[in-house]
Amino acid sequence: MALLVVAAGALGVALWDAAAGGFYFTLEGVRISSREAYKPWRLGMLAVVAAVCIRDWMAAPDATTWARLPAWAPRIAAAAALGSLALAIGFGSFAAGGSDAYGYVSQAWLWASGRVVAPNPLAALQPALGAAVAPIGYRLAATPGAIVPIYPPGFPMTLAGALIVGGAGAIYYVVPALAALAVYLTYRLGAHVDRPATGMIAAILVATSPIFMFQSFVPMSDVPVTAWWLLSWVAALSARDGGAILSGAAASLAIATRPNLVPLAIVLAAAVASSPPRARRVALFAAATLPGCLLIASVNWRLYGSPLAAGYGPLDTMFAWSHWKTNLPTYLGWLWQLNSPFVLLALAAPLVARRRHRLAMLAFFAVLLGCYVWYLPFAPWPFLRFLLPGIPLLLILSAAVFMRAADLLPLPFRAAAVLLLCALLPLHYVLKAESLQIFAASRWEHRYVAIGNYLGRTLPPDAVVMSMVQSGSLRLYGDQLTVRWDMLPADKLDAAVATLKAAGYRPYLLLEDWELPLFRDLFGAANRYGRIDWPPAFEYRDGGKVWIYEFADRERYFSGVNVAPRAVPPGSKR
Repeated sequence: MALLVVAAGALGVALWDAAAGGFYFTLEGVRISSREAYKPWRLGMLAVVAAVCIRDWMAAPDATTWARLPAWAPRIAAAAALGSLALAIGFGSFAAGGSDAYGYVSQAWLWASGRVVAPNPLAALQPALGAAVAPIGYRLAATPGAIVPIYPPGFPMTLAGALIVGGAGAIYYVVPALAALAVYLTYRLGAHVDRPATGMIAAILVATSPIFMFQSFVPMSDVPVTAWWLLSWVAALSARDGGAILSGAAASLAIATRPNLVPLAIVLAAAVASSPPRARRVALFAAATLPGCLLIASVNWRLYGSPLAAGYGPLDTMFAWSHWKTNLPTYLGWLWQLNSPFVLLALAAPLVARRRHRLAMLAFFAVLLGCYVWYLPFAPWPFLRFLLPGIPLLLILSAAVFMRAADLLPLPFRAAAVLLLCALLPLHYVLKAESLQIFAASRWEHRYVAIGNYLGRTLPPDAVVMSMVQSGSLRLYGDQLTVRWDMLPADKLDAAVATLKAAGYRPYLLLEDWELPLFRDLFGAANRYGRIDWPPAFEYRDGGKVWIYEFADRERYFSGVNVAPRAVPPGSKR
């Protein structure tokens, strides 16, 4: 009873710290404070674990927590899925900025309107400015005067469905909903290949994995493609023919979302073939997979001129044999750092029972890794998202190995070991996510909305903004014409500004704090405007800095006119 009192008190303090930011008071000259929720949470869970050990030591074998765990596992997994949904909504950015999010959301609006080729409002300047007249996430179309999206259609079409049914705001609930589905499907898959407790552990770890949480906060395709592949896995292991059809349909959605992962369908076909009649099941799977492949081929043909073409450009510019030397240690390092060494237990999974599925799951991750190990190298940790479809499988296999080790413990300690893992490893994940500022990302992402809305109201009708990462969001939120400065030759910035002025436009320049040195390095040597040696006209400061310069201000500034920047208000976060 004393342990339960300690647990209740500590967990109550943890909840208060998380909700209210902690407390501080003095009692009889003694300072009492708590500001870090993880410390009382850790204490409370250790007290719970100790209480479970004592209870199970005295209970009959069929009345222990270990014996009841299979019945509790699906409810706990469902709670983890709902928790993932709540986190994704609570910390989600609800903004379409940058290349990926803007590209997907704006393409969804195109699909909802019944078209995918968009008119180019700066088509008249294309001979002088070239590809710079297309915003980030788009490229010039083969049709004169038009632009087309570079991203595959699967995820934007899913968003378009939500847009048509639920309105503009519904777009931003698709990824949270699919994140919850992915967590619960992780449980289902783990329960099938091992036992309910294995699926429960894996579901909790997926829901709290830093890379999964981070991707569930933004409207990008990584969580959706993970959910579709997990659905394909769960259905593939069903012995019914309907399972083979559903598995193929889910694989079709995954391929339409991320076409370069089509080799993963081979692994799923092998999983489908694990139950007889094998030939018929594989044929049903293949037939259900075909629509996604045909969709990609037809869209590529329509937009890029060939069924095998990609919006990103020629394959030889994206893939090279030598990239594996950089990518392999990078991806494996990220996997270790963001998911802890626990994930390495998956390598021991083939040594335990039911090897067939576990070898297939490891093969799935190996093929997934192979799809990216020769891809362009990226330095920041968020690009572990490319491997996200395989991470739930690794966590399932790791949980299966852990459960096999728990079987060797004395009965009173088995459930305690599971509770300890489910309390401390997610805590480690959450602290890791906090150190990476994942929970603060929505504040910085909101700059796209705030700046776009403000400049749309403030800039003159003839304004054109040179931008890179915000070249799309300015169009979406501010209905503002944009030109991509990063697509201009290094010696052509001044000429591009002159072209815009001659066409009757009033040119501006938007630079985020991390873009400023890139801009100066690219244009500073050969262009007077490339030095950025005059004050901005507008300035945004909320979690980061963004400056908006008017090119005409440079001449005014050096002639003695005072140029003082106006502050862009942060605006509402939703």
